[in-house]
Amino acid sequence: MRASKKSVSSSIKVYILLVGVLAVFIGPLVWMLSTMLKTKAETYRFPPTIIPEDITFGAFHRLFSVQPLMWQWIGNSVIIAVLVALGTVISSSIAAYGFARFENRYKNALFLIVLTTLMIPASVMIIPSFVLFVKLNWINTWLPLIVPAWLGGAYYIFLFRQFIMGIPLELDEATFLDGGGRWTVFQKVVLPLSKPVIITVLIFSFVYAWLDFLGPFLYLKSSEMFTLSVGLQLLIGQTGQDFPALAAGAFISILPIAVIYFFAQRFIVEGVVLTGSKG
Repeated sequence: MRASKKSVSSSIKVYILLVGVLAVFIGPLVWMLSTMLKTKAETYRFPPTIIPEDITFGAFHRLFSVQPLMWQWIGNSVIIAVLVALGTVISSSIAAYGFARFENRYKNALFLIVLTTLMIPASVMIIPSFVLFVKLNWINTWLPLIVPAWLGGAYYIFLFRQFIMGIPLELDEATFLDGGGRWTVFQKVVLPLSKPVIITVLIFSFVYAWLDFLGPFLYLKSSEMFTLSVGLQLLIGQTGQDFPALAAGAFISILPIAVIYFFAQRFIVEGVVLTGSKG
């Protein structure tokens, strides 16, 4: 009985801790959802209320009225994020296939160099990258945001390589016996079996590009070229006192991410876990 009471007591403490952690993380989200459904007057009331007295979607109407470019910013973000995700998957999978299947005396050393680039702080590359893109005359275009993704990413190459190494070599040999080559193995064997990691990389790269603020802020000068993340910062100056409208803009920015993670979380877990099955 005494051991049972201790077990119940420890379980209660764990649940209390988990509820507290959940409140910390979900609190800002609940407050954002509450604010975007309130009227402007209600947001200034004290004490503040979580459940709006009069639920209204007027914040969205004011948001798109104040900034007519909202739909264009959303479209820009979708186009850039999709192209970045596709480029990341294509380039990283091809590079990882080479590291996983081709034999070369320098293969491990080159892969170590690729992994070493993960330790380079992103802030160190800002000025050299900006100078390079200025000389290429890419400023105020989407090229600085899209082209680097088509050159591979170290972390995504690592994920693909680890997953591909878990695919049996016998499948490659069977394809060679049927007259196929390396490219056939990559297209017909490796890619179809790599669905979990492909979806994982697609989601990670899409979310990164969707939320990226620094890149668009540095390279895009025209408001018509802005992404949603940069445009929302511009809205702060236009609707600084309209907190429901700002909350509505924040909700629009996180909605695609929430939908993606809700429907694809199984593939994310499967892809990340299986990449550790081979070293």
